[in-house]
Amino acid sequence: MPMSQSLETVSVADAATNRLRDSLFAGEFKAGEEIKDTQVAAAYGIARPTARVVVQQLINEGMLVRPPGYSARVRSFDPGEVADIYRVRRLIELDAVREIKLNRPSLDRVARALEGFAGLQGSEDDWSRIAEADVAFHAAVVNSAGSHRLQSYFAAITSEIRLLIALLKEQYTGGDALYAEHKELYRSLGDETPLENVERDWLAHLSSAEQFLAQHLSPSDD
Repeated sequence: MPMSQSLETVSVADAATNRLRDSLFAGEFKAGEEIKDTQVAAAYGIARPTARVVVQQLINEGMLVRPPGYSARVRSFDPGEVADIYRVRRLIELDAVREIKLNRPSLDRVARALEGFAGLQGSEDDWSRIAEADVAFHAAVVNSAGSHRLQSYFAAITSEIRLLIALLKEQYTGGDALYAEHKELYRSLGDETPLENVERDWLAHLSSAEQFLAQHLSPSDD
């Protein structure tokens, strides 16, 4: 019998992991905040062994850390770690930009990602959507370059980028400026703007984000 649609089974542990991950991305926790297995179990109505699986999965993803002898905590970032993440971003994204300007692939997915900023003003309710739209735009650019390896490398740091943005929720001012900035980056990718100008603007965009993150991360979060 032909099957028109497959069914995905999500375990209790997977569902709870997704919920906790979304909460981290939404900025509901601060850097260094303790995440106890018992709290996770109580919050999601799951058994403590299942809660331990949830916490361990997010430790494996680099979003939580568990110092020896202590409960898990939300990961914090020092300026050196931010610089390293953005070093990798520059390598990946600038290569993707060069490929796009050289071979002119369709930018439809980038245009769709840009629409993710529509109507977002930076309110608390919009926060996780703003962070998601930001990362989705850059992922769409990388994906449009057509390199599976670039996509894989960018995907490997996506959670760290989302968590970095989430940890700075209180310092963020709104979505309008971000939309305008990303719209200009999109325009320059698709028109006749010289590659060197696009590279310059892309580097400035990433450097500005890196400086903002490094400036607002408190050393006391370590």
